[in-house]
Amino acid sequence: MSHPDLTPLAPRRQITANLARRDSMGPAYHVLTFDVPEGVDARPGQFTMVRGAEWGDAPLLPRPMSYLSGGRRPSILIKVVGDGTTRMARAVPGEPFHLLGPLGNTWPEVTEGKRPVLVAGGVGVAPLLYLARSLAPHGVRPIALYGGRSERDLPMHEELAEVCDLHVTTEDGSRGERGRVTQLLPDLLSGDVEVFTCGPDRMMAAVAALCAPREVRCIASLETPMACGYGVCLGCPVKRAEGGYLYACMDGPCIDAASIDWGDGAAAGGAA
Repeated sequence: MSHPDLTPLAPRRQITANLARRDSMGPAYHVLTFDVPEGVDARPGQFTMVRGAEWGDAPLLPRPMSYLSGGRRPSILIKVVGDGTTRMARAVPGEPFHLLGPLGNTWPEVTEGKRPVLVAGGVGVAPLLYLARSLAPHGVRPIALYGGRSERDLPMHEELAEVCDLHVTTEDGSRGERGRVTQLLPDLLSGDVEVFTCGPDRMMAAVAALCAPREVRCIASLETPMACGYGVCLGCPVKRAEGGYLYACMDGPCIDAASIDWGDGAAAGGAA
């Protein structure tokens, strides 16, 4: 089971927490760990809206980030892509941050008798690593497929290998097998597995397309920009396969990939 505690999800709350530590994995990737003495009851798959308390007027909006861990030292994994993540990547211990969460739903329970296959790209590893760590005490060791453009784009691969049977690909061949991570998936798809995926939209669309004809359950954690994180701004719409829209923050981020209209391979996807 991915989260054996079936009590209701904790309500969201806004807190101000000091940064306890920032661990850098090269210039682009960082793990931010916060000091929250009262704890955060976040479960694998959920996310938080993060903003520096001393940022002033810019950047204005918080950033959605998947939890890498919860509890008294909740953490997130970031990739530097813009002003907000640049500020986070320069943060020092003691710096205050506003955190709104936990938000969204969780990964569903792993089906009895099925082995989970985790397919990650880049920072999409965060919610999948949290899931794998939650399964380890129950004797469940997933298969993990992790891909990046180069070995520099595989943050936390060593941590993932501790709790999974890990297979790595890089597009430039600098680590693992050369190519894209989805090329490893077809040989693993059978009635004995189910797939959990998070990463770039096109990667998740390809994973969903491989799983569908084989009738393998596939759960995707959607990634999309959003302003609020709880359904007010309506800024994270995703097309449904049967028509209409869902909202990544309220209906997700974790959702059955078969319910998404992946269309051009760019469904606005969960919060990694």
